[in-house]
Amino acid sequence: MKSVLAIDLGGGSVKAAVVSDAGRIAAVSAEPVTTHLLPDGGAEQDPNHWWDAAMRTAKQAILDSGENPENIVAIACASQWSVVVPVDEHINPLMNAVYWLDTRGARYNREISGGFPEIQGYNIFKALKWIRLAGLAPTHSGVDSLGHVLFIKHERPEIYARTRAFLEPMDFLTTKLTGRITATQKTMAPFMVVENRKWGTRAYSNTLLKLAGLDQRRFPALLENDGIVGTLLPAAADELGLLPSTPVICGIADSNASVIGSGAVGDFDPIIYMGTSMYLTCHVPFQKTDPRCMMTTLPSPFKNRYYLLGEQGAGGKCVIYFLNNIVYGKDALSGPECAECPDDVFIRFNAAAEDAPAGSNGVVFLPWLNGSLVPCEDSRMRGGFVNLSFNTTRHDLARAVMEGLAFNNRWTREAAEDFLGRSLACFRFSGGGALSDLWAQIIADVLNVDIHQVEDPLHTTVRGAAMLAFMTLGYRKIEELKDLAKIRRVFTPRPEHRKRYDRMYIQYRQLFKKNRKIFRELNA
Repeated sequence: MKSVLAIDLGGGSVKAAVVSDAGRIAAVSAEPVTTHLLPDGGAEQDPNHWWDAAMRTAKQAILDSGENPENIVAIACASQWSVVVPVDEHINPLMNAVYWLDTRGARYNREISGGFPEIQGYNIFKALKWIRLAGLAPTHSGVDSLGHVLFIKHERPEIYARTRAFLEPMDFLTTKLTGRITATQKTMAPFMVVENRKWGTRAYSNTLLKLAGLDQRRFPALLENDGIVGTLLPAAADELGLLPSTPVICGIADSNASVIGSGAVGDFDPIIYMGTSMYLTCHVPFQKTDPRCMMTTLPSPFKNRYYLLGEQGAGGKCVIYFLNNIVYGKDALSGPECAECPDDVFIRFNAAAEDAPAGSNGVVFLPWLNGSLVPCEDSRMRGGFVNLSFNTTRHDLARAVMEGLAFNNRWTREAAEDFLGRSLACFRFSGGGALSDLWAQIIADVLNVDIHQVEDPLHTTVRGAAMLAFMTLGYRKIEELKDLAKIRRVFTPRPEHRKRYDRMYIQYRQLFKKNRKIFRELNA
């Protein structure tokens, strides 16, 4: 039996796992990652901490697995994306990584994409070029990698001038492991400088670079979507205790890795992923873009295949915000005697939500704490609890967070079905949120579909990255991957909750529509 060392750099943690070719997690180790939120809309993470934590967790996972180094046939890296790390020629980060929540590039995105004749804030001719070539256009919120690079160019010009390459996190890891500064068509998609409408493109688009006002010399060489970056640097091999000949597979975005690790490898097999971020995705055999709902298809590592990008923004991040700022906030109000957030905080959160009735006694949670993305982008939308009363409890609020995110998935599902031209009758559910039976049932009830809760949902991303490595090396075929991801339980909709959730969903949509102008004024 062969194994792969898989590293997943998520928004909240770095995780490393030794995964067998049967999809079994032999050992896993993780460390938290801190996001630094800045008062000007900035959000940053420390890439040096990423690297140190990745090496520590990788060494620990290898040690705990007891695996013979000769049986570890590859290293695979998956990560969050729309996160930018500028590095010099020695692969040293020149500043903190600009995180996907960062909106400081919004004004620059608007500058390069606006102008007469204009539709929804976009110059129609520029937008058509971006969509025709890249499959997507610069976000008005600036949360994409293009916005981050433009922020660095205009407000950190000394960093921009010294940058050898702007990298996504998964490519930063593979570069540090091999010494080769590379990326792929699929990992460079958020930069919008590579043509995505032809699978396997390995050249930057002069048209897109000109639209963005960027220099190709500051971007990495492009490899095959299903390729190999190289072998381990001797120093990295020595630190990990692996053979220097161990190949490092081209990196992959966590959204694509998790759909593979959830077993949804066939066309139109959808998943809902609930981690720090939240998305709805599936593989498709075609390219398409619909700017009305901010949906597009991007290259998959599977040859001539694409996957639906249904990134909704914050998911579990909303839960973390609720717990850290409303329940366990450590500040002048709570005083020094306030207890630290307990280790079992998510179990407590789930138990509190379970104690509230379906519908949270009328409370509706709006999850757009950093603006809305799919299926309607608006950087000025914000979150909140609506319809509070003196009878409202924190248990109601906890359940309302779960239901509010489920409502957004229902809205996204409707847009996805219109986009795909077909109904989506059931979903696989993975990510940390899928550990909750209650949340799985709420999503089944709100969407009125069967929810297939993936077994061991917390490790779908490392499993998916490892399975892709086995495929790349010829140990596995794509049709074998579905059965390697087991389903723990199927949740069916409960009819007794149908009318209540239908009524609340209508009001959820109305709350977005009718408060949009207010949020725009408040956040102008």
